[in-house]
Amino acid sequence: MAVDSEWAPEPFDAGGRPAPGSPRRIFTWKRALAVVFLMAALGAGAAYSQKERIAPEVADMSRRLIGDERTARIEGWFFKVEDRIDKTKYRLFGGATNPFATRQVRVDFVPKPAAREIFYFVGDGSGDLPPPDAFVALPMRPPLTRALRDTLEAGEGAWTTAGLPLSPPNNPLMMKTFIRPDTSRPYALVGVLLLDHRRIRLHLVGGTVDPGGDRGVKGPGLIPEGDVGELLAAWNGGFKGPHGGFGMIANGLTYRPLRDGLATLCVATDGAMKMGEFGRDFTWSDSFEACRQNVILLVDRGEINRRTTEGNDTWGYVQVDSSEFITWRSAVGLTKDGDLLVAAGNSLSAETLAKALWAAGAEYAMQLDINSPYVLTGLYFQQPDGTTRPEKFMDTMPDTAARFLRTQERDFMYVTLDETGFR
Repeated sequence: MAVDSEWAPEPFDAGGRPAPGSPRRIFTWKRALAVVFLMAALGAGAAYSQKERIAPEVADMSRRLIGDERTARIEGWFFKVEDRIDKTKYRLFGGATNPFATRQVRVDFVPKPAAREIFYFVGDGSGDLPPPDAFVALPMRPPLTRALRDTLEAGEGAWTTAGLPLSPPNNPLMMKTFIRPDTSRPYALVGVLLLDHRRIRLHLVGGTVDPGGDRGVKGPGLIPEGDVGELLAAWNGGFKGPHGGFGMIANGLTYRPLRDGLATLCVATDGAMKMGEFGRDFTWSDSFEACRQNVILLVDRGEINRRTTEGNDTWGYVQVDSSEFITWRSAVGLTKDGDLLVAAGNSLSAETLAKALWAAGAEYAMQLDINSPYVLTGLYFQQPDGTTRPEKFMDTMPDTAARFLRTQERDFMYVTLDETGFR
């Protein structure tokens, strides 16, 4: 039998084991370590890519095991690491600077309203006035936006109706724009939706778990079937009930009592909306049908609230300054004309979110929930066959807009078309 001259048996010690320092053994250990490191890297990459899905479960488990305070500190560390990664990615590869950039032409079904008769009255000296419904209401006039940087991207701060339900340019029900409020993070984009308060009805819905589940008060968590056909937009609510104890009254239930000194949005029985600091600007009224509180005002009487950089438990229930967390954030606001603003964006602190709302023309603004798994705004397009097509307001938002067509554990808000008072 021929023997390969290059082959040599592996050296063994007296016990029949491979001799120490054997090249084959070293190679085996190196290979094993490489496999371990590769699997760890792949696992970390997979976990990071699915962080929006697994983060809520991990955070809730952490709160049960090590407590709220320690969990908040870990979250703060995670946000800092994620922020560094985002900065590095943008520096090396660039990134989007317009959250509404589309790659295809969209054609939306817009029901054509019945033609309206216009009457002209010529004065006859009698002093009689024409009936109020003879006048045509003026289209919504968007607020003037403010520039937060010297160089603006195309479309930044400019109101448009593109891709919005029931919003032809000559008579918009909704308009949108985007703001980049952080000069150190050009990729931080805040999408802002503007809705004509004369033509909508705002609804607040308590979730089946939050904000009142820990107090035994569970909400419906669902948009009533009769409202789906008139649905225009929906978005997330505020913090979980125990995370700050911010008040909410809706659906005929007191999920948590309202407290003085907090940012508060209320809806009256006639559909009128009111926002301000509870106890200072207004208190509970029998004319209200729903109110939601969440931390302090971002924009107060047309100015950025100086308390947006305040630490301690102003922004939650732990002694950790979550206002500095760089993460997804959301908010609602009212303009000086009373129109509704809905905003959301990535890589934001409480201060930069406040700047964005102020730049978009908010007279008052209130932060809602934060973090990517929770922040979502959906738009809803009514179709000729009677179905409703959901779409995300910004493509980078997690989940799908169909979320709000299902029962929710957490509170949320939505608007329906209501032109009964629009003339």
